[in-house]
Amino acid sequence: MTMIPEGRLAMSKQAQLLTGAIGYVFRTEAANAAWAYIGQSTRLDQAHVNGYLGSGAFMKQVIGEHGTDGLSKRILATAETQLELHYLEMLHIAEARRDGMRLGNGDFGGPRPFPNMQQALWNVAPSVMRAASNPTRFYEALVKNRDLVEQAIVEASDVPVDEFYAGLERDLRAIEDLSHPCPSCGSGIGAVCRTNASSLTLPRNPARNHVKRPRS
Repeated sequence: MTMIPEGRLAMSKQAQLLTGAIGYVFRTEAANAAWAYIGQSTRLDQAHVNGYLGSGAFMKQVIGEHGTDGLSKRILATAETQLELHYLEMLHIAEARRDGMRLGNGDFGGPRPFPNMQQALWNVAPSVMRAASNPTRFYEALVKNRDLVEQAIVEASDVPVDEFYAGLERDLRAIEDLSHPCPSCGSGIGAVCRTNASSLTLPRNPARNHVKRPRS
């Protein structure tokens, strides 16, 4: 694991900072510091590192309404495995909430969909989940119980495909704007977007709202 001190990131040095990593945790901030968004990425090509600011529902709405002007990105840590990457994302989200930062994140990170991660923590590390409502205690629990949290991450990542997509659809129904039909995949009002919209044979799994789907 490579922890990168805040303020050190220079765009021209990102490739060097990410050497040996399979992914990184980053923070996107507004110019007025009113909010921040913490995410992860395994795309390490320079163009993506320089331009990717997050793809969660919050960031999609911000960029869709205001563009990217005034947004800055900082790499917080790099990871050598996917397990480490999930853990570090959870840790940095928890640390920011402990410090009173207003985050655009809707959950506490880790594998998606979120219900699977919650259930895995209840199964493997219930003391961590019991602390989730208190930002300071939750951060401390993640630090103290890293082995158990990582065990929960492995469990949450190893779920049947049908269960994964059922959880993803629950997540999307909770956070997406479904008040208009989608011209890309044909999903109607109240229905989530689907992959492979034009295929008659490929599975049409739930997906994040397509770019062309109108929003309220």
